[in-house]
Amino acid sequence: MEVLRRLAHKLNWRLYRVRRARLIPQGWPDVGVGVGVQPGITEVAASGRPAALTPETWVTHPLDLDVGEVADGYHLIARGISLSAKYLLFEFAFAPERAEGADVWLNMSYTADIPVSQDYIGAGNDVQYARPPLKARYAWFDFFRTDYEWIVHYPSGQPDSDYLRNRIARLTFDLRTGEAQIEK
Repeated sequence: MEVLRRLAHKLNWRLYRVRRARLIPQGWPDVGVGVGVQPGITEVAASGRPAALTPETWVTHPLDLDVGEVADGYHLIARGISLSAKYLLFEFAFAPERAEGADVWLNMSYTADIPVSQDYIGAGNDVQYARPPLKARYAWFDFFRTDYEWIVHYPSGQPDSDYLRNRIARLTFDLRTGEAQIEK
């Protein structure tokens, strides 16, 4: 016990003594050494700073096109298409707005003049796909009623006659100009 008491007297801290902290500089915790502040316990040296993340640039093309009736009494509205270097975001809405428990959802096939993945990520009420390659000129979106399984009728990338007969509409989107048109 005596050893601890002597050690406590020699150390520069005392029980109940408040140490005054320095102000946190702008940009903390990514403070560089050259700013006049030496790296501390929770500060990072300039060499340890992560690269600045730049938000992905998106170009939005508003459409507001009525695709047609996808379920009894519900029309699908293509609100817009947004493009980034990696992704294509299809923005849509239903008119009238979906009621609680309504069996209404987006039933759509997506392709381009250069093959593209059908894999998607739900982005709220919108759908995000991989962007077609930069060499691609057009993207196509085929829309169906909610009770139709289009994937069964799209073997090896070629739609069969049942697919074409059940398609409500096709939206053709020009990837270079942003122009779009609906074919019924």
